[in-house]
Amino acid sequence: MSEQKVTSGEGRRYRVYQVVGLVLGVLFVALGVAAFFAGGGPVIATIAVLGGLAVLIVSIIMMVRS
Repeated sequence: MSEQKVTSGEGRRYRVYQVVGLVLGVLFVALGVAAFFAGGGPVIATIAVLGGLAVLIVSIIMMVRS
């Protein structure tokens, strides 16, 4: 039996935030790779990829913790 008491609306809301974080993280990684191949330069691509990876990591950690 779970020791946590979560109302159905609250739990769903946080799950939606985590899924949105995953989608945004993948989007930023893809945009970083696309920017690199489109000639945007390695600095812009690196910023986008690192930002996307940071969002992905935080979203995954929050999913595991909840």
